[in-house]
Amino acid sequence: MSCSFAIAITPVRSLQHLGGGTSKHKMVNQCDRKLAFKVRSSNNSNYFVNMIGGFIDVAETKEFIITRKAGKPQPDKLLICFCDATGPDALEHFQGRG
Repeated sequence: MSCSFAIAITPVRSLQHLGGGTSKHKMVNQCDRKLAFKVRSSNNSNYFVNMIGGFIDVAETKEFIITRKAGKPQPDKLLICFCDATGPDALEHFQGRG
């Protein structure tokens, strides 16, 4: 396994209706080491993700659900940040990183 693209997400887009809805996604660690991850959103008032952060082991697959409330159309973004897991708390890896 390589780490050029350490996490794969399928499907890569969440196409939601303006009236709201949900979409299921899978995240796979394609790296050769355990990773910590955190989900960030450009619109926390309209979007909810059932997993905001955690650890993902080598070759592990995690499923997550994105829920969108009804709202005006806009170019919202969800970003999954990840790094090598070096401590016991996944979210501490991202403190102080914008």
